[in-house]
Amino acid sequence: MVASASALALALTGCLGASPPLTFDLGSSGGGRVRRRSSRVVVITLPKTVQTYDSQRVVVREPGNILSYLPDAQLSDTLPRLVQTRMLQTFEASNFPNIGRPDDQLRVDVTLATELRAFEIDAGSGNVATVTINAKLVDERRGAIFASRTFTAKTPAVLDPTAAAIAALDTSLKDVMGQIMQWTAQTA
Repeated sequence: MVASASALALALTGCLGASPPLTFDLGSSGGGRVRRRSSRVVVITLPKTVQTYDSQRVVVREPGNILSYLPDAQLSDTLPRLVQTRMLQTFEASNFPNIGRPDDQLRVDVTLATELRAFEIDAGSGNVATVTINAKLVDERRGAIFASRTFTAKTPAVLDPTAAAIAALDTSLKDVMGQIMQWTAQTA
């Protein structure tokens, strides 16, 4: 019994002694005023994605399409929630009128539905921070997609220090969010 208690105490000490991962945040893209084609209400939904990206971990794509994660690093929230929040902030910073989330209880005209297809450091391509998001504009009154486009940005990156890798991903994300905002303003 004493041996079991000692082993448990030792195991807990090892777990508690490990340092927690560094937590990183992503920013929104600041921009000037954006001109809209219409005044319809646009709602930004939570991005869809595969399980690999639906976490707080940061993906590294190794040669041979082997996926791993940046060690000792995590995002401040799950990636889809973080991207939805930063995208909304990007639109708001540009004074994009009539923008919100589904839980804002707005009378929705258009839904901006997105899919995170890549948010990773591509080590197989020479350490490139790659962000790819597919965006669809859905006319809620007709229940039909009226526009769809895929946006990609790539930024040179390094894996060490980890903060530099996250900064490169943040730069790529801001570029993609800015592209999506301009496209939405012209199309919706």
